[in-house]
Amino acid sequence: MGLRTTDSVIIIICTLCICMEFILSCNVTSLEPCLRENQFCNQTTGSCECLEGFYQVGDECQTPSSYMSSHDVTTAVVSIFAVALIVGGLVLVVRKYNLIEYARQKIDSRRNNDVTYEDVMIGQDDPPLSP
Repeated sequence: MGLRTTDSVIIIICTLCICMEFILSCNVTSLEPCLRENQFCNQTTGSCECLEGFYQVGDECQTPSSYMSSHDVTTAVVSIFAVALIVGGLVLVVRKYNLIEYARQKIDSRRNNDVTYEDVMIGQDDPPLSP
């Protein structure tokens, strides 16, 4: 039950007819040759092209300002999310490790002239133990 030659030819012709709709997407003689906004039918190529001042974005023609505004919104949302994520991470790290209390202790210890064990016992200054 394989494909016969006539079946193959019919499939190829149908496929080409469907593809021709997209290749030659406008008819100059019809009332509205292009279905999408901001497009006109180019008589030489037989295809819909964007009007002057509009740019092709996907299947639609858009102004540069509307095209850029979508990128601006995306940039703003991503930037806000990144800043919120960084600030949230810093708050959690500071709280978990009590970094503020640690910094206060270090500042207070620098201000006081009290000698502590850590100040004296830096390095390997201990004499060796003899049995």
